[in-house]
Amino acid sequence: MKLDLLTPGIEVGLVTTDLPAMVAFYEGFLELECQGDLEFEGGSQRRYTLGTSVLKLVTYTDPPAAPVAPGGGRAQAGLRYFTIGVNGLRGVAEAFAASDHPIVEPLTEFAPVPGMGFMFVADPDGNHIELFGTL
Repeated sequence: MKLDLLTPGIEVGLVTTDLPAMVAFYEGFLELECQGDLEFEGGSQRRYTLGTSVLKLVTYTDPPAAPVAPGGGRAQAGLRYFTIGVNGLRGVAEAFAASDHPIVEPLTEFAPVPGMGFMFVADPDGNHIELFGTL
């Protein structure tokens, strides 16, 4: 079966029980553009533009029973991080280093491709984000 895509990107939903901290990180620190809030029965989502994709901060009226499992792929199997490609990764790394937001894995040059690198950071809930791109 080949999917007939309605949109060119994906939508990633992050379920949170601490929406103010997550909004401060994604909207305040990372400066993602907010598309607005969408209410649904039993909860809501705050939507952000991320290239051709959408990042959704989801909250439920009745919070999930299980807490966030921080630690990325080394802590638990399943969908454990997402990746964002950026220009000027060294500057992004410096901004994280000057902030209170944790760097999980420091900026590392990708040896097979000179001038490219990657790093991992964590949001306030402990979700890991891989940042890669030009140094």
